[in-house]
Amino acid sequence: MDYKILIDGKLTKPVRGGTMDVVNPADGSVVATVPRCTAEDVDLAAAAANRAKHAWKNTYVGDRAKYLFKLAELISRDAGELIRLETAQYGGPVSKTSNFDIPAAIGEFELMAGLGRSLTGLTITADPSARVMTLREPYGVVGLITPWNFPLVTAVSKLAPALITGNCCILKPPSCAPLTVLKLGEYCVEAGLPAGVVNILTGPGGEVGEAIVRHPGVNKINFTGDSRVGKRIMELASTYVKPVASELGGKNAMLILDDAELDAVVETAVYSAFFNSGQNCGSPSRFFVHEGIYAKFIERFVAAASKITVGDPMDPATMMGPLAYSACRDTAERYIASAREAGFKCLLGGERPSSPALKNGAYVMPTIFEATDARHELMQDEIFAPVVGVMKVKTADEGVELINDCRYGLCASIWTRDFRLGLKLIDKIQTGTCWINQHLKIVPETPWGGCKESGWTKENSMLVLDEYTFHKHIWLNLDEKPHTFWENMIKL
Repeated sequence: MDYKILIDGKLTKPVRGGTMDVVNPADGSVVATVPRCTAEDVDLAAAAANRAKHAWKNTYVGDRAKYLFKLAELISRDAGELIRLETAQYGGPVSKTSNFDIPAAIGEFELMAGLGRSLTGLTITADPSARVMTLREPYGVVGLITPWNFPLVTAVSKLAPALITGNCCILKPPSCAPLTVLKLGEYCVEAGLPAGVVNILTGPGGEVGEAIVRHPGVNKINFTGDSRVGKRIMELASTYVKPVASELGGKNAMLILDDAELDAVVETAVYSAFFNSGQNCGSPSRFFVHEGIYAKFIERFVAAASKITVGDPMDPATMMGPLAYSACRDTAERYIASAREAGFKCLLGGERPSSPALKNGAYVMPTIFEATDARHELMQDEIFAPVVGVMKVKTADEGVELINDCRYGLCASIWTRDFRLGLKLIDKIQTGTCWINQHLKIVPETPWGGCKESGWTKENSMLVLDEYTFHKHIWLNLDEKPHTFWENMIKL
């Protein structure tokens, strides 16, 4: 298939005509060859977006909503093709891409199409001689830089609210998994979006991503990815005092108390830790378990995780596929080796699959360590792989202390039948999301985002509209003449 970028309403090739390969992590084969853009393409996209921004801002929000509904319709129409592409480019099993990724992308467009029509400003009681209000103003042109673990839905979760609030966009998908977002560019043309409103560029983050962040014609950046890259983006943007919305990494925990419903805990722990091969910013990779049920939990957790079917992501029976590329596997194996050296007991996994059919893929088996040091890198760093650590705690407060003793603050969960206690513990936990008797439940209607090194933005829900607008203050003077401190000193 001949993939093209989108600039100024046209599907085209980069100025320099460069290309790059997209590799299937399940077997190392080349899935597709896609355009490799440069800063020159960013210049063209920014110019197009700035030409379009005033007309798009002044387009009736109901008409903007119609475009979003149309994009949702086109994704639904081509769901089969998108499922195949999504799985092939980064290894998410078809059971995931068909049941989560594609429906979630459709849901994001539909939700934002409706929410945008209810966006309001404020009225302020400030002075009886005036009427004071705010209008919600779009930033103009926003740069959207998205990750590879949920390629289509994370792109849509930024694009949809940006468009409905009246912004024009330059969207850069991940280099290793851009195919479904490039298809989205085709849908923008088919849906008839005005030229320049959406521009989609592919290429390395260090070149194309940085050019978007640096460009004076881009007014805000919204980034999802790891904290290291997020810090680099903030550093670059600070030169231009450019706002950055950042949804970064997580080192999430489950705190399991001795009155927890063990069946529910184990089922959720296995699913949320190893879903998408652990490549979820919200996956729990630290388990703090009360000593009263520690042995039972360990036994059942390991037994359940050992039943996960690891295999070809195109097989509907596969529960866990490969990591997104070989460097991810290598990183995971380094952490596994480090945990072994620290004396952590490996309860499950710790190796690649033995099947010859999987030998060329970026696979790591579900891995569970019994950890003895909460400050070890296995328990502190975001590994982004199916590798977790379990520790025993004596009290709920000890568990909360360990949860907070981490530079990340994305999400956590508490497992207890005592909701009063759970709510008291939530008040002490430093994360952007905290569940009681649930984990990794994320839907378009609920906000998502963290604190500390997990960033500060909110994705999804009504709150995401704040990320793409600012309040413009308007003062309407009702008196015949203005009031100043000098009004009795200067006679006109």
